[in-house]
Amino acid sequence: MCVVKTTLIDSYAAQCWKCLKVRSIESQEDYEEIRSKTLEKFFECKRCEEPGDMVMNFDSLTMRWFQDEHSIPKTPQGLKRVLVVRTNCVKVDVYYESLAPRRKRFKSIKEVATFIEDKEEFKDMTLEEVSFAAPKRLKLKKKPVDSHSSSRNTEEDGVSRDA
Repeated sequence: MCVVKTTLIDSYAAQCWKCLKVRSIESQEDYEEIRSKTLEKFFECKRCEEPGDMVMNFDSLTMRWFQDEHSIPKTPQGLKRVLVVRTNCVKVDVYYESLAPRRKRFKSIKEVATFIEDKEEFKDMTLEEVSFAAPKRLKLKKKPVDSHSSSRNTEEDGVSRDA
């Protein structure tokens, strides 16, 4: 069961490659800076001797964990990347919003291209700086059941339990 209603993702974290502890990231901008460089440089927390900021609890009814693809570029200045968790808590929708003077939400790269086309403040921006790749939900993977090791097929005292 998912307790979360459709909501924005508003908390960010990264896992240190050295100590493997999960660290809270102060802002979306700081998180995007880390994420944009993950293929060049792994995140290092510089506080490895301290306890982690949070524990990844996959059984939580109130918190869901999602992971972005590596090296998604930082959001261009003047836009905001918005992540909305669907009501089923399984998928995330990605939007971009203009920040000023009026907020406008974009659902596709084509809408962003049309918006920035004639805007002087976006003249240096390229569409490669925009990614609608949605984060994937992280789940605890259950061990597959091995049919050869089930109790029905085990042999005790040399007697087969198969019918």
